[in-house]
Amino acid sequence: MSVKDGIFRYRIITNLDCNMSPNCYFCYQPDKRKLRLDIEKAKETMAKVGKLKRATIMGGESTLIDNLPEFIRLTRDNVENDVCLVTNGILLNEERMKSYSEAGLTEVAISISSLEQYKQRREQALICKKYVPNTRINIPKCWESTGDKLVEILKVILEDDFYVVVCEDLMGRYGEFDFEKKLPATFIKDDGHNFLSYTWNGHEFGVFAHYSKYDDTDIIISPVGNFCKWESYCDKVGNTCLR
Repeated sequence: MSVKDGIFRYRIITNLDCNMSPNCYFCYQPDKRKLRLDIEKAKETMAKVGKLKRATIMGGESTLIDNLPEFIRLTRDNVENDVCLVTNGILLNEERMKSYSEAGLTEVAISISSLEQYKQRREQALICKKYVPNTRINIPKCWESTGDKLVEILKVILEDDFYVVVCEDLMGRYGEFDFEKKLPATFIKDDGHNFLSYTWNGHEFGVFAHYSKYDDTDIIISPVGNFCKWESYCDKVGNTCLR
């Protein structure tokens, strides 16, 4: 199976269920059945696709599955560069992070939607960074993290020396947000897919300005099937608002 030009990432959705109740405002996974991705089926797909540049492991909440280290090792063997775990961070501890790191995890993205959530998970984030130095905080789009609230969250997290990614198509969904005036921040570059880099007070952070440009860059392997477009996966699980 040949992969067309532009595909660079495996997006591995290990499970659909999550340990957050109620659901996060920004959740893209309305289907919360306790479905698990069969690792052998994932292995078969990767053998057909071949080695890609990187992989993102996500859920649901991937830390709920017992064999997460196996998925990390599998993806590590099938990518050239990094393996990233996207998580809410609630279950991260020394034992888990040690096993994930030893399995080959190279990046962690902890998703939070408010300053209160960050304060609640700050300890887990620091433990995570101890084992996987490339640990960042994701701030997905939702009403808890817009306008002045976003500025407040950014300042606190950046001062803790975490890299931050403001994601879920913030500018595309809320209109222009001028970081250079709000923080103030200094624009560095656009990676060509509208992922923008800024610096503020000596700290760098990133912004997904228009996430749709990444729609055709992933091979999505999930408990409900394999997909080549994020929008197709969203249609499958009944996501009508974050496609």
